[in-house]
Amino acid sequence: DYFQQLYDLAIELIKRGKAYVCHQTKAEIEASRAISRARKGGDPNSPWRNRSVEENLREFNKMRMGMYGEGEATLRMKIDNLHNNPCMWDPIAYRVMFVPHLRTGDKWCIYPSYDYTHCIVDSIEHIDYSLCTLEFEVRRDSYYWLLEAL
Repeated sequence: DYFQQLYDLAIELIKRGKAYVCHQTKAEIEASRAISRARKGGDPNSPWRNRSVEENLREFNKMRMGMYGEGEATLRMKIDNLHNNPCMWDPIAYRVMFVPHLRTGDKWCIYPSYDYTHCIVDSIEHIDYSLCTLEFEVRRDSYYWLLEAL
């Protein structure tokens, strides 16, 4: 029910320089995260991390228009790939998926991730005290980062 609001906030995140469109494959992202885990040098950042806002807006629009296949582009939150918490390693906010949605049908071919939507939907629904089970506790850092970023 919040697809448009979530999309609009993703645009705002890009405009603030807090998100970027990434074309790394799943294997390349995993390799970058291995560098972050090892903490022995090397650059864990995506080669697309420092694109201009204008270019990221164009690329995100291409995602929205279905111009990329599944796995060819993601919108990632620009957090910190050297943070102690792996949930802060530029998590994915949106991915391309050509799957009809139960309520919106095929209007959208980009879908937001849990890490992106959780705090935003809590805010939209005026939830001021979010309770999560322990397995989600490590995601609190990214939850609060996103609230601050927007």
